[in-house]
Amino acid sequence: GCMGGILKCRFYPQAPLVITLFHLPVFIGILRATALKQCHRGSFYRAVGQGCLAVGVGIIILWLAWITVDAWDGGWKYTDATKDRLVERSAALYDTVKLNFEGTTRSLNYKMDCKEVPTYNFKYVYGEPIKTSYTYTMNDKKMIDTECSSVKTVWFLLWVSPFVCALVTGILAAFCAIHGTMKESNDTSSAETASKQFFMMVGVIVMVMWVAASIASASMRLTGTIYSFCGAGLAALFAWGYLEIGTKLINSQMKHSKFMGQLMSIFQNDWFRACVVCGFNVTLPAWFAIEVVRAKVRRLRKTTTSKSWTTPEAQTAWSFLKQWQWASIFMKVNLLCMLYWGMSIGVAKITVVFLAWLNEALASWSYLAVNITLFLIAEFLMMLPPTPGIPVYIIMGIILAGQGRNVEGVGYGGGLIIGIVSAFLVKEVSVVGQYSIGFFMGKSVKIQQLVGVDKVAIRAVEKIMMRKQVIGKVAVLVGGPDWPTNCLCGVLRLSLWTCVWGTIPVITIIGACVMAGAFLAGPKEIMTDTEKSMWSAVANTALVLSGVVQMVAGVIAMYYIQSVVSTEGEELARTRPEHEPVFELTRAEEAFRVTYAEVLRWDSLPRPWFLLITVSASMMVGSIFVFQFMDKLCFVDFQVNDRVSDPDGLNCGSNLGCAIFRLVNGDTLIGWAALGIFFFACFLHFIFSSYVGWVAKKRLAAKTADLPTVAEPPTKVDH
Repeated sequence: GCMGGILKCRFYPQAPLVITLFHLPVFIGILRATALKQCHRGSFYRAVGQGCLAVGVGIIILWLAWITVDAWDGGWKYTDATKDRLVERSAALYDTVKLNFEGTTRSLNYKMDCKEVPTYNFKYVYGEPIKTSYTYTMNDKKMIDTECSSVKTVWFLLWVSPFVCALVTGILAAFCAIHGTMKESNDTSSAETASKQFFMMVGVIVMVMWVAASIASASMRLTGTIYSFCGAGLAALFAWGYLEIGTKLINSQMKHSKFMGQLMSIFQNDWFRACVVCGFNVTLPAWFAIEVVRAKVRRLRKTTTSKSWTTPEAQTAWSFLKQWQWASIFMKVNLLCMLYWGMSIGVAKITVVFLAWLNEALASWSYLAVNITLFLIAEFLMMLPPTPGIPVYIIMGIILAGQGRNVEGVGYGGGLIIGIVSAFLVKEVSVVGQYSIGFFMGKSVKIQQLVGVDKVAIRAVEKIMMRKQVIGKVAVLVGGPDWPTNCLCGVLRLSLWTCVWGTIPVITIIGACVMAGAFLAGPKEIMTDTEKSMWSAVANTALVLSGVVQMVAGVIAMYYIQSVVSTEGEELARTRPEHEPVFELTRAEEAFRVTYAEVLRWDSLPRPWFLLITVSASMMVGSIFVFQFMDKLCFVDFQVNDRVSDPDGLNCGSNLGCAIFRLVNGDTLIGWAALGIFFFACFLHFIFSSYVGWVAKKRLAAKTADLPTVAEPPTKVDH
């Protein structure tokens, strides 16, 4: 596994770091499951937490000393001199990248290809690079830039890896400290506590991935690394849950614990299983294929007498998976994939292109007109449900700070302040607008049902927002997704004033995003490559800082929600008179829901239709895999501070439609093929969904017609 990650570090630079750090929780888990199995739980986690904390602090101290102390190998502050030293030590990486121009093949050269924007090709004469008359095309420059970025990412991760190691060990230390300080109790309470911690940590990782998806709208370069660490964290977390809770304890305590029963109902829910299928993606069928090969090899080597088509482990998994309602799960898999595509690919990328185009379109306008127009456009975008807020704030920083440089009396700093204030006003006005949408839509009983006003989790949010405690309110409003959170407050008829003032701390996130945009624009209109690199690094730091603040707020919000559900769950689950119309609607739709589920059952659904939804889900999941892991082959690497008219970029002038079209990588057919497969899968899903709905309505009508009519009692006649 490590060797595979190292060999692939050019294409996935984060892989060696993720795989290496993943061994730490794996090793701790092996110790817990074997040699230290009988160790007192609190003692084990406290010892591991203290050890991880000591290691993390030691690493960060050594790293900071290595950076700042000149006596330690000359000091390694991230300066131009340090970059040159890292490049020198990474010479072998540059040599492995081969470029072919003018019929000859040469290696990538940092000085000629990467340090400055290349214009002419060169050849080596007596070991020295000499420019030739060949001028690079736009595609040549993009290819060189991609290769330079890949190698640079490798040596930058080498430089920053001690900090990442310290951060990971610090997270492990915090997790072990929290788990180790919990009071010992009986098996049932222990299982419940571990289960709640498990779901809390899953929620944290999901929150990190959501923040990463928001950042992706502004910088796709940061997203892959974050997703990789989140994937490794989920794998380690599921392994910990299996070791700490155990299937036997869950099964034995289900009848004695209401929470454990609710937990198992979640595990058995088709939506949860659809999430599992999406998470494993192509690795699930790949694992079965490997097990088939393993079984074949065992038979050839005569190490087994079994004639089964696969190994006993895979046979057990197959028997378990056969009990799932796969037609229903595949429909939900498709819906999850559509949601992911819409948020992380479709809307995110189109938003980036539109904002970059807007930046150029407003370049010749007066500063006041730019302010007013940008405010109105930003407000309109914020009122659309799928629009992420981060790229909107960034482009306000780019435009207002960038154009403010040339306005007398405003300047770069003044433009930055104006950008922060304007973005904050956009956010507050959008709170009122989104709240109003929820308020008026909430008059519909169907909307109330879809939102889940009668569900415990939503009532827990309502409880938090109605309390006098400030931290919980602020955490919900700042840490939650913009549009759903504010609309939910409107549906629940919460105080609009509370939503407005409770959102004020979001200025920390907005300020960091606007500063990131201003740093991308830079204090000068014309900057050297070194200055551009420095300001870009500062912008990425501000962007990550905004993500961290939002993630922390989201984690605090989840903690408060989970705490309210745990302590007041029974009260929140009670029927309320104001929600009686929702219950009536749910009861009225119950017959159709049951009939719909019956149509999707394996023994009821015709095989051709089951094959249709299977093909649709397989194509959908496969296309998402391609989008996620082959992003550079599918789409052009375009950031919110790029120009759509750049001849070396999209080269579309002022044509927005052209820019969106050329965002798909035209050098390969992978992007168009993946998009075609995805939309064809959507078409198949629509056909299948329409068929199932039609059959369910037909069966329900037949059932209703077959019901015996209850005769009315005879009317009493007075004699």
